[in-house]
Amino acid sequence: MSNQNEQYSPGYRPKLINDYKQRHISKEASFFIPYLHSGMMLLDCGCGPGSITEGFAGIVQPGLVYGIDIEHEQIAASKKLAQHKQLKNMKFKVANVYNLPFGNDLFDAVFAHTLLQHLKDPNQALKEMYRVLKPGGIIGVRDDDQGSLILSPSNTQLEKLIHLFAQFLQYKGGNPYIGRQHRQLLRQAGFFDIEASASCHYHGNSKAVCIYAEVIDDLLQSVIAETAIQQGWATTKEIKTLVDACQSWGNNPDAFDAITFCEAVAWKLKVTD
Repeated sequence: MSNQNEQYSPGYRPKLINDYKQRHISKEASFFIPYLHSGMMLLDCGCGPGSITEGFAGIVQPGLVYGIDIEHEQIAASKKLAQHKQLKNMKFKVANVYNLPFGNDLFDAVFAHTLLQHLKDPNQALKEMYRVLKPGGIIGVRDDDQGSLILSPSNTQLEKLIHLFAQFLQYKGGNPYIGRQHRQLLRQAGFFDIEASASCHYHGNSKAVCIYAEVIDDLLQSVIAETAIQQGWATTKEIKTLVDACQSWGNNPDAFDAITFCEAVAWKLKVTD
C-alpha cells in the first residue's frame, strides 16, 4: 500500500509532546463524547502519548480502546500511562493508518485528532478507518485550520511566522487548511450523515501564552528552521528575527492567540435486510 513512509512532520520535541500530554477528551473530544457509551470498542488513530485515549477508556469500559501511532516512543509512553492508571481496557499498537492491523467491521467508533492535516493521502486513511468500522459505526475527526490562527498583538514578523508554519506543513505533504474540508473528505470516503462543527483553542493568560510561545520557538529553531533554510524560504538571519519576534510576543503582557478547530462526526452505512 502506498504512503507507508509517512512521518509526523513537526517531530517529537519534548516541549511539543509535553503540550500534547495536557490534551483531554473534555476539550479535544467534547464533540464526540455524546455518541459514546459503555461497552463500545473504539480505535484512536494517531494517539500520541495517550492522554485523549485514556479518557475514552473511562467512558467505554468495560469496552476496549485501541490507540495506534507510527512512533514507537509514543506507543511506549501510552503503554506506560495505561499501566500507571491501571486501565486494562486500553491497548496500544505501533501501526500505520494506511494499513490498520485490524479486521473488517470491528470497531463501534473511530477517532482521529489532528491526524488528517499531516497526511499525504487523508482520503486513503479515511477509507481504511471506514473498513475497520462496524456498519452503523461512527467516526470523529478534528483538525485545526491554520487559516484561522491569530496572534495578537500582531506584526509583520508574526505574520511571516504563521505563513512559514503553513508552508512547512504543505512541503511535508500535509494540509494546514484541511479542517474546512472534513465534510467533503468523509463523504468521498463513503461516510454519510456527516455533521460538522467547530471549537476554538486559545491561550489567554500570561503563563499559558509563555508556554505556547516556548513550544513554537522550539519547533521554529529545529526542524522548521532547517527546512526553511534548505529550501531557501528564509536565511539564518531571518529565522533569528522570527525567533526574537516569537519570544517577544510570548513575554508581552497583552499577548493572545486563538485558532479554530474543525470537527466532524459521520457514520458508516448500516446494512439492512
